Order: sequence, then C-alpha cells, then structure tokens
Amino acid sequence: MILQIRDKFQNLTLEIQNAQSVDNALSILEVAYGIDFSTYHLAMTIADVVDTPYVRTTYRDAWVARYLLRGYVKVDPIVREGFIRQMPFDWREVEVPQAAHDFLLDAQEHGVGANGYSIPIVDKKRRALFSLNSRMPASEWSNLVQAYSPEWLELAFLIHRKAVFELHGEDDPIPQLGPREKECLHWSALGKTNDEIAVILGLSMHTTQRYLMSARHKLGAASTTAAAALAIQLRLINPYGNTQDLGS
Repeated sequence: MILQIRDKFQNLTLEIQNAQSVDNALSILEVAYGIDFSTYHLAMTIADVVDTPYVRTTYRDAWVARYLLRGYVKVDPIVREGFIRQMPFDWREVEVPQAAHDFLLDAQEHGVGANGYSIPIVDKKRRALFSLNSRMPASEWSNLVQAYSPEWLELAFLIHRKAVFELHGEDDPIPQLGPREKECLHWSALGKTNDEIAVILGLSMHTTQRYLMSARHKLGAASTTAAAALAIQLRLINPYGNTQDLGS
C-alpha cells in the first residue's frame, strides 16, 4: 500500500516536471488533490532587485482583475506573511488585521475559498510563494493538509524551478556547491544516511547536516532527496562517478 502511494506521487512528480508550462503544472496539481485554486508568485530576481512580479494563478479572471485594480496586494495578509515567513503555514494561523477584513469578504464573494496553505520559497536572492486555496469544509481541509503537505512542499519547489526556467531559460546561473557539499549529496544520492555519510567522510554528524542543509538552500530544494536529484540533473554530482572528481 505504501509503495502504491509512493508510486502515485512519483508519477505525479513526473507529470508536473513534464508539464509544458507553470499554468499546466498548477492545473495538474489541483486535479490530483482536489484543490480549487493555486497561485505561484515570484517577487524578486537573482539580482536582488524587485522587478515586475511573475505570477501564475488559476483564480477566476474576474477576481484577478479586481485584485489588481483595487491594489489588494497591499492588504493581502497571506502575501504579507508569505514573503516574511520561512516555513509553510495554514492560512488559519495568520492574524488578519482590520484593514484586510473588507478584502477577505470581497474575496469570498468572488468565489475564493476560506481555507488555504502557503509555502514560502527562498532560492538564491529570490523569494517566491506557492499557495493552495480550497472551498471545502474546514475539517476536510485539515485532513487534506495533514495527509499531503509534505508532498506539496516537494511539488512547490518543482513548480518554482519550472517558473525560473520560464523566466531565464538556460541563462539562470547554476548554484556553486563546495566540495564537501557535493560529497555529502553524492553519498545521499546513493542512499546513505546522514550517520553513514559522516563516517564515510570522517565528519561529525552536526557538520554533515550543516553541509547538506547548505546544499539544499543553495539549490532551493525542500529536502535532501530533492537537492540530490536536482544536483544530478544540473550535473553538479555524478552518483556513479568517483568522489575524487568532485572539485569546487
């Protein structure tokens, strides 16, 4: 049963990776999880300069137009929190200021669900926010979040990489990993645990975890597994090659 669930998620991952666009990827994810709306918002470029925001959303056109014309981004509590926080959050955790109450009422009148979940993404000098919105009852939504939020985290970073490619193509700079970061990812890709990697490289557990965390942050990956997969894709590591070739 567990293998079937994992295989289903892997198939979904491949489907999103192979989607023709971010818009297509969002639609695929929504169908898979029974989500009403989803949004990906990239706010900054690698140059650390705020430019024209890159936004892809499945909200209805009438609501998107109203949101833009009324400048709701200035009072939207989810956007405000999303670009400050580091960790994923349920919208029910957010304290809504008085100034945002009219905005939320307007959103509900235009079909926006009361429940949501957002995943902040920090990648190099960029900050992005991936959000899911639902009109299902609160109890059902809680069960969905509990069951699938780890999967959403991985898929959010896949959609982020697709968005970056749409913006920059092959010109987006490849992150530079140090030799130790590459070595740790190399052994992780071969299925070694953090304990085993520490023994192999003669490092402490704390140092090993720090190298893996640093590599994840540089690659903008949600997990060590995702970081190793991306490092292989970018040809930063070769799990079947010689670790002596892992230069800086």
